[in-house]
Amino acid sequence: MARLYPRSPQDPPGKLVIEEYHPNCVEVFYIPPPHKLELSGRDPDDAEQYKTKILCICGQNDRISIFPINTWADHADFLKPKYDKIRSITLDGFDYDYGTLETVEEVIEILEYLPSGFVKDYDYGLGLQKDYRFIVDAVEEMDDIQHIVISKKAKTEILADAGICTINFKEYDEIRKKINTITNRAQSAARKIKSLATHNVLASFLNTLQYPQKTHLAKNDTLGNLISSDTSEQLSKSEQERVIKLFSKNMEAIAEDQPEELIKLRTNIEVGTLKRLIEKFKEMLGKKRSEAHWQKLFNDNPFILNLAFGYPIITIQDQAHVGGRKFSGAGEKITDFLVKHGISNNAALFEIKTPTTKLLNKRPYRENLYAPSSDLAGAINQMLDQIHKFQKEIATLKENARIHNLESYAVHGVLIIGKTPQDVDQQKSFELFRGNSKDIAIITFDELLEKLKLLHGFLSSNEQEGI
Repeated sequence: MARLYPRSPQDPPGKLVIEEYHPNCVEVFYIPPPHKLELSGRDPDDAEQYKTKILCICGQNDRISIFPINTWADHADFLKPKYDKIRSITLDGFDYDYGTLETVEEVIEILEYLPSGFVKDYDYGLGLQKDYRFIVDAVEEMDDIQHIVISKKAKTEILADAGICTINFKEYDEIRKKINTITNRAQSAARKIKSLATHNVLASFLNTLQYPQKTHLAKNDTLGNLISSDTSEQLSKSEQERVIKLFSKNMEAIAEDQPEELIKLRTNIEVGTLKRLIEKFKEMLGKKRSEAHWQKLFNDNPFILNLAFGYPIITIQDQAHVGGRKFSGAGEKITDFLVKHGISNNAALFEIKTPTTKLLNKRPYRENLYAPSSDLAGAINQMLDQIHKFQKEIATLKENARIHNLESYAVHGVLIIGKTPQDVDQQKSFELFRGNSKDIAIITFDELLEKLKLLHGFLSSNEQEGI
């Protein structure tokens, strides 16, 4: 039987291995081809050790479980799960002709009859096609769900204890068709905008009277006008680089001749950048992200630390070793950020946890009063210990790092952790606790988001008033 996506001899497909684990039930494993193993830095002469389960097919129960993996050899997650949390997608009650389940050809035939929206070539990593990744994203936002079941028999429901989200096939197909409709409309609008942009670029080089530029799309083309309002004057990457270089070279002259316009431009840039940061911050809050992800966000946008601290600071180093001989070398204690006051040079330490870190114990200590969680208490003790070590070693650290304008008059600590409790009694308990935290300032992630929103609102109002 021919493969769905035939390959050239220079790009052969991987192999499938079928192992029976129950009568009329098999597990199917994928073995990457030699060229993929070589590209990923693995030994092509021992390909068998890299076999990875991608399917469970059970004719008795009329179920097919797909285990989506990454099959791109140059990707860091090669042969690892394709999705962040979802580990399997099961098709239930589709009444396939399973045959004997003994040959690779039978497995490939079953893949050909997978529902619309599924990847059907095992070499591309089974699972949902890219356009329908939004279904997986929506399910992954639910806590502790690792398995999706698309069923022709069962209703749509969440079985949280089992980590399963069941989607009735009719409802899955309705979602898929709606995604298709949105995609088709967006592509149609994009074609119109590309045509408009092409006409205007050509017209700019020709006689403008004979070939006038088009200024807009039809008024009733809502989607097209929405896109074109943002993209009709987009520049290519090379054009963007030229504009930035030209602006940089002429910035002093612009500041001299048109200072108000320069201030407006800077405000526009700040507002746009801040808006994207707020969107990313909100997106990360809605998902389970590791401390490393948040560390990177703060590292890429250090001004957020200024918002958390309340006065101007300068970042010395992220992941600083404060209990050893060098900030950048091995040491006993590592703080997420070492910063200093922008004027007095007084040092401060930042520790970043995650929004999902619990702030309080689930049960009240006494009626309507909640004690801090072990995570919160432990994080505070961790910071106090970091500060203690830092103050003991600061002279050595400064000398070895050749950083002399750093002081430890009263080292501050800032702990970014968790989200503000919703319950009134818990809010009271949390505020009582952190209000009496003398040396460590405790700030929640949702409070930081609100500070970003307030800053965006302030800059936006200045932009509208022409400040």
